[in-house]
Amino acid sequence: PRTRVSRMADADELICCGLVLECEAVPNKDKLKRLTVDVGSGTPLTIVTNASNVDVGKKLVVARVGATLRDGTEVTKAVVGGVVSEGMVCDAPMCGWIGGGAGAAALLPDDYVVGAAKPSARPRLDGKAPTESVVDDAAAREAAKLKEKEEKKAALAAKRAARDAAKAAKKAEEA
Repeated sequence: PRTRVSRMADADELICCGLVLECEAVPNKDKLKRLTVDVGSGTPLTIVTNASNVDVGKKLVVARVGATLRDGTEVTKAVVGGVVSEGMVCDAPMCGWIGGGAGAAALLPDDYVVGAAKPSARPRLDGKAPTESVVDDAAAREAAKLKEKEEKKAALAAKRAARDAAKAAKKAEEA
């Protein structure tokens, strides 16, 4: 099997790959789970999450205490559901990735190195390499959306102009 090459996280890289070692329900809380996560630092972290797609053995993106997320939120140690949480399980939007739902843990392939910095784009979990850059593909999709939006605006403006011209012609006939 191929091995994903990735450098290990520097001290400043607080958003990294974690491996779920334990996963148990938080007592008296319907959706919360208490995870024990190895982030390659020697001491596993306790993290509380409501992400439903986490389980023992899965690799996911974790934000450690001190990390700043894309929306400017700084991750701090907090009590969640009565349990001290030493980080946060990230979802795709928090990672800045295209695809993947908000609230679902951003999962990583099994061959990703524990403690490695998160990838800049959402990796495929089926082991296949993308045929083209995910980032370039996302930029192309965004450009296509903008072009389509502009074309719709132009078509609507032309339709309004034709309607206004027809009204003006009708008024001219009546006068």
